[in-house]
Amino acid sequence: MTIAFLAYPKCSLWSLIGSYEMLQKTCRIAQIYADRFKLKQTCNLITVSSTNEKRVQGSYGNFFEVDSTIYEIKRPDIIVIPGFDRDIAAIISDTEMINKIRDFYNEGTDIATVCTGSFILAATGLLDNKTATTHWVYAREFASRFPKTELAIDRMLIDHDRICMSGGASSFQNLMIYLIEKYISKELAVFMSKILLIDNDRFLQSPYTIFNGQKTHGDEPVLLAQQTIEQRVNEFISIDELAEITNMSKRNFLRRFKHATGDTPFVYMQRTKIEAAKTLMEDSHNQLIEIAMQTGYDDFSSFRKTFKKHTGLSPQEYRKRYTYKQAV
Repeated sequence: MTIAFLAYPKCSLWSLIGSYEMLQKTCRIAQIYADRFKLKQTCNLITVSSTNEKRVQGSYGNFFEVDSTIYEIKRPDIIVIPGFDRDIAAIISDTEMINKIRDFYNEGTDIATVCTGSFILAATGLLDNKTATTHWVYAREFASRFPKTELAIDRMLIDHDRICMSGGASSFQNLMIYLIEKYISKELAVFMSKILLIDNDRFLQSPYTIFNGQKTHGDEPVLLAQQTIEQRVNEFISIDELAEITNMSKRNFLRRFKHATGDTPFVYMQRTKIEAAKTLMEDSHNQLIEIAMQTGYDDFSSFRKTFKKHTGLSPQEYRKRYTYKQAV
């Protein structure tokens, strides 16, 4: 089985090299302990560029030497597409690369994407009428560019049989462990997760999400409402009051707010309060019930339910995971 790792201009070398080296180490261990694991197949790894050059410059100016180009190799069994964090339009407008990836898939190649690599896959049309995930920071951008794809932004991993996707940043580690289990050996996947100290029970991105409401919409009255909600995070403001503040009818305010931000005012208020609560949990030692009250919740059970809905964790679990503790 041949696995090709795609390098393209401005790609994230972290996710590219990290993914490649994880599989390199896996293959080496599989050879050394061949009798220990039940291998479905062995692997041949290759790095390829999307250009006609065998040297690619990554997102922060560093160069990476590859083995070949996607135009010179035979069809791989799997192609891994790393992410990027800039120049979206330029990257997904590389029609030659996009067409080659689509051709590989149509000829039988499976595809795995890391982080924003899903933008490249979506540009091929292969995600039309499918669910997808990407880095949560780019959720709105993805949804805007690819309306035919349903974005399940909370998901850390998505598998459509011949297409696998991981969420943001370090989730490439979970994706590689998943691919090892799927294509090579479940026992080896468990072994590698222990060797590499990878917490392989991460299923959601929501605990890592930082809410920062959409404010580039240019609708000044809606922006005033957003600022009011954020400044008065310790209370629930009625829709009638927000409509009055923005000098709009209630119906018009609800319509414009949802259009501009993607959320209803109530959901926006909830998300703002939960983000404030997360910050308080990380930076203070106040009791959770006090933090709930500071963010406008008199009923702690309601606060806990809303918190888990938006983060995937209970307040107690979140504080345990993200409160900084100095190593001793």
